[in-house]
Amino acid sequence: MSSYLSLLDELCCRSAAFIKSCLESGSSIDSAVAHYSVYYGRMNSYIDRNAFFRCSRYDVTDILYVTRCMVLCYVDEYISPQLIASVLLVLELLFIGEGRFSCSLLSFHDIDELVDFIM
Repeated sequence: MSSYLSLLDELCCRSAAFIKSCLESGSSIDSAVAHYSVYYGRMNSYIDRNAFFRCSRYDVTDILYVTRCMVLCYVDEYISPQLIASVLLVLELLFIGEGRFSCSLLSFHDIDELVDFIM
């Protein structure tokens, strides 16, 4: 919607970027340990369990394919137009409630009731 991901997806992107940096590290020890852990030592350490979770979450076979752009596209496929409209409406009501937008027709109580109704 505005290039923001859920917290879980954001963490997935960041941990995938970390794993990728380990795999492509200039240090032969770092890259060898990461390569063995991700591709051969399956489920024996945090890094390979993390990589497995990311791959299974986004239906890819290699952790190197998990990028921010790919995750954004993957997430966008599952967001319905109705959900987008609801989120934008709640966002607008919250802006009105915080005083960033103005609306003389609604009181703070009315805004709270509308947000509760939508949620």
